[in-house]
Amino acid sequence: MTFTSPLWLWALLALPVTLLLEWRAVQRARKAAVALVGARANHSLLAQARPWSRRVGLALRAGALALLVLGAAGPQWGRETVRRESRGSDVVFVLDVSASMDVRDVPPSRMDEARREALGLLGRIPGSRVGVVLFAGTAVRVCPLTLDHSAVRLLLESANTGSLSEPGTDLAAALEQAHAALPDGRHEEQGIVLWTDGEDLEGRAREAVEKLRKTGVRVFAVGVGTPAGDVVPEFDEQGRAVDVKRDEKGEVVRSRLDDATLRELARATRGSYFSAAHAGGELQRLAGMVGTLAQVKRGARLVERPVARFQWFALAAGALLAWDFARARRELAARRRRGEGAAARALAASLALVWMGAAGDAGAQSAWARGDQAFRSGRWGAAESLYAKRAAKGAPSKVRVNLATSQAMNGKGKEGELALSRLAADSGSTGRAAGYNLGTLLSKRSEYDRALQELRRVLERDPNDADARWNYEMTKRMRDQARSSQAPQQKPDDPRPGQSGPSGGKPEQEQPNAGALPPPSAPRPPTNDPGPGGAPGMTRQQAEALLGSLQELERIERQKSQRARGGKDRRGKDW
Repeated sequence: MTFTSPLWLWALLALPVTLLLEWRAVQRARKAAVALVGARANHSLLAQARPWSRRVGLALRAGALALLVLGAAGPQWGRETVRRESRGSDVVFVLDVSASMDVRDVPPSRMDEARREALGLLGRIPGSRVGVVLFAGTAVRVCPLTLDHSAVRLLLESANTGSLSEPGTDLAAALEQAHAALPDGRHEEQGIVLWTDGEDLEGRAREAVEKLRKTGVRVFAVGVGTPAGDVVPEFDEQGRAVDVKRDEKGEVVRSRLDDATLRELARATRGSYFSAAHAGGELQRLAGMVGTLAQVKRGARLVERPVARFQWFALAAGALLAWDFARARRELAARRRRGEGAAARALAASLALVWMGAAGDAGAQSAWARGDQAFRSGRWGAAESLYAKRAAKGAPSKVRVNLATSQAMNGKGKEGELALSRLAADSGSTGRAAGYNLGTLLSKRSEYDRALQELRRVLERDPNDADARWNYEMTKRMRDQARSSQAPQQKPDDPRPGQSGPSGGKPEQEQPNAGALPPPSAPRPPTNDPGPGGAPGMTRQQAEALLGSLQELERIERQKSQRARGGKDRRGKDW
């Protein structure tokens, strides 16, 4: 159980004080009665004192007060799926991950400050589609525009100066990739947020600025660093600083913030420039400027939220107060009996209300809904049996998609995949949902070719399905990476006997690593909505764990490869 306003719980400390004051009032009343009539047990005034009645009333009022305080704190437990409409803009985050971002003129480093500000801005633009571009000597779009801010957060948290293997700083390539990530349409709804120290070692930034000025896309440039700058550190395989960067003449490299280029970029695109020369930067002003972009309706999404239970506490407190109000404290024997009967009736009515509410909630839990809850908690067997129970009564097609996906996740891969294949042949929303889940499950089992085939069919039916396109691109990249990792590593001038690469015996060249590859999105969660997102998939915890493992392994291999070269693959400026 969680609370939305836990500060209200401090009010429970008033209960002991209230009980102490009530006890003192009872003692003073008893002493006053004894002083008035003496200690005679058969006196009518002493007979009306009824100490047990006062204790019961005190307990009822104290219990009602405690329940009201708990209800005001906003208790929540359980989850429910609701449809939520969102409005927002299209924003592309562009992060500089070159070696110069390791400079520590902004504590703890430029990279840490840029990552912190990007995460802070992400939390301030709900409803907006966000994409991510990383750049150094080259630029890579690691995340297309998406409403899944949790996936964007994972990518931003894992971004570092070892994410790209190509050294250097190509600001023009980064701006071109960011512009390509934005769809054609109303550019007043689009913006680019750039975090960099402003160094453009390739010297092509002015050309990219001129192109962006003509398109009308606004650029918000954040200069990370100080004009004085600092040396660029070099790290070993354990991430320890062992030396500083030196140029071809052997002189120590000192990286400085080039805010003039960034100010010109912001001015030409009708954007704004922000300084991050100290920890904290100008995040509030940056969020305000990004909020000035035009916003449009982004459609409705199915989201999970906790269920508020304050009404239960309010109902119980009302029942206790009604019981206490109905009791008669100083009545004659006949009125006392009538008062006790009224209190009993009030209690029975309160208990009946509580029972009816609990019975209503329990009855509302159908096999379909309980199957969805079992799937979210990872109980695949229970989900399968509940979906099968609902399907036995002539369930709609979306329930059969849920059932087939549960079977595949419960170890019955062949049976579940066969059922999903049959359902994928449908030309409507059911076929798209089944094809999406089938492609995602096949990608998880590393059957990339079949997964790509199924996801391609979904995109042919609905080209605007952003989730299917994301899974298709990620699966394709994972397949290419798996093939390149299995290819024999040979030198072109010394092939191994009996082996040859493609194109006349030349070995296949190793593609540069473009950063950690996030896994395809999980199958969509179960829902009663008839749209294409009607079938369940992996839980968010499983998807985040898989994503973290792939990114960590990719980062370690990339850093080892880059540091083993010792900067000799590229001559000249490589920071």
